[in-house]
Amino acid sequence: MNQTNLFIFIGVCLGMGLVLSGCSREEEEASTERATAVTLAWPQIHQIERIETAVGRLEALAAPSVSAETSGRISRIVRDAGDHVQAGDLLAELDAQAQQIAVNSASAEVRRLEALLDNQTVQLERLQNLARRQSVAQDQLDEASTSMKVIGAQLDEARARLEDAEFNLSRTRIVSPVTGQIQRRLVSTGDFVSSGRNLFELISPEALRAIVPIPERLQDAVAVGQIVRLSIPARTDDWIESRIAEIRPLVGPGSRAIELIVDLDNPGSWRSGGSVSARVVLEQREGLVVPRASLVRRPAGKVIFVFDGEDRARQREVSIGVRSADWIEITEGLGNDEPVVVDGAGFLSDDVLLDVQEWIEPELETRS
Repeated sequence: MNQTNLFIFIGVCLGMGLVLSGCSREEEEASTERATAVTLAWPQIHQIERIETAVGRLEALAAPSVSAETSGRISRIVRDAGDHVQAGDLLAELDAQAQQIAVNSASAEVRRLEALLDNQTVQLERLQNLARRQSVAQDQLDEASTSMKVIGAQLDEARARLEDAEFNLSRTRIVSPVTGQIQRRLVSTGDFVSSGRNLFELISPEALRAIVPIPERLQDAVAVGQIVRLSIPARTDDWIESRIAEIRPLVGPGSRAIELIVDLDNPGSWRSGGSVSARVVLEQREGLVVPRASLVRRPAGKVIFVFDGEDRARQREVSIGVRSADWIEITEGLGNDEPVVVDGAGFLSDDVLLDVQEWIEPELETRS
C-alpha cells in the first residue's frame, strides 16, 4: 500500500469512528431522558355559579313603635330599654280612673235602659192581650210598640258606649305587640300622654331584612327569587341561603347602586344594624372544570398539559371562564375525556416524558 492510499484508509476509519461515536451518544442520551413526576386528573362537568359579592346591612323586619291608644298619666313603668319581651307582655300602665268612671257610667246607663225595655215589653204584651179582646185602642198599641223600639235603639247606643269605654280602659295597659327587645323608652312615670304619643320603640330580632347594594350595571342580571347567600363578620364561614324578595326601583344618587331586599329568619345571633356579606348568584350553569393547579402560563398564553396516554405531555392552549379557589372552568380547548396534569404542570413543556405518580379525584365546591 502506497503512502497516499494509507492516508485515505486512515481518514475513512477516523470518520467511521466519529459517526459511530455520535450515534452512541445519541442513543445514550435517548435512553437516559428524565421523566417528570406528575399527578393526573380527569376534567369534570360541574355546577358553576357566577356570583357578585357585596357588603350590605341588616334591618329588623318588624320594628314597631308602641303608642298610647287613650289619654292618661303614666302610673307605672314595668319594662325598660334593653329588656326582652314577649308579645302581650305588660310594658306600662296609665292611671285608669277616668276610664273606669266612663265604664261605670256607661254600664249604669245600659242597666237603666235594660230595665225600661223590660218594663216596656211587659206593657206591650198587656196591651196586645187587650187588643185581641178589642179592649184597647189601636193608637195606644202603636204608641207602646214605638216606645219599645226607641228604648231598644237607646239601649244599643248605650251598649256601644260601654264597649268603647271598656276598650279605653283596657288600653290603659300598654302591652308589647311583638316578641322582641325594647330599644328605647320615651316616657317616665308621671308623664301625661295623649292618644297617639309614642311610648316605646321595639325591635323584633326573629325576622330580619338584608339591604344589599350592587352596581347599576347588573340591574338586568338580577330578579326577584334569585339566590343570595349571607354571612356576618363574626361567623364568616356560616352562610345562610335566602332569595331576593324585592328590588328597590331607585338608583342611589351617590353610589350609583341598586338595592336588593332579602328577607330571612334570624339564625340566632344576627343583629339589626349590623353589616352582612352577600353573594348574589347571578347565573347557574354546568361547565367543564379542572383543578386550578392545571393551568399555567406560557408564551403561547394560558395552557394546560394533556396526558397523551403514552407517557407524554401535550401542550394545549385553552380559554377559561369562571374560577374559584379550587377549580377553573375551561370554555374552549379541552374535552371531558382528556386527562390533565395537575401537580408538576408548572415544570412541563410540550412532548415532555411523564412519570405518573397518582390519579387524583379533586373535591370541588359548588360556589365560584
